Amino acid sequence: MNENKQRLENKKEACKTYIEQTKLLVALASAFLLAPAALFSIIKGDDGKAVIGRNLLIFISSELSFIFSIFFGYIVLGSIAGSQDKGTFDVYRPATRYLSFVQIGTFLIGLIVFVILIYRMFDS
Repeated sequence: MNENKQRLENKKEACKTYIEQTKLLVALASAFLLAPAALFSIIKGDDGKAVIGRNLLIFISSELSFIFSIFFGYIVLGSIAGSQDKGTFDVYRPATRYLSFVQIGTFLIGLIVFVILIYRMFDS
């Protein structure tokens, strides 16, 4: 009986850790919504380059990826809450795992696209 109680406590702790990791990635993606805009306002200046044409599309793609990462982060948190509500505290359920992969993937795509944009802005 004591072993089952310990197992349940371990699952609860795993859920808390998973929630914290998800929230951190949401916060990081949120920061990247503001950082690019601030960076380009600094770059633009009188002799800087505006984000126009193809670069504007790349910039929008990057921002959309970060927005989707935040969105999927909230869905992951909802799937964990559903697990908690059922009393299973299961961070390995397919909905949670797959949505977490999508959240991390959209964040990485946004980051890669943003680095490409920075390279293009300074290369030309």
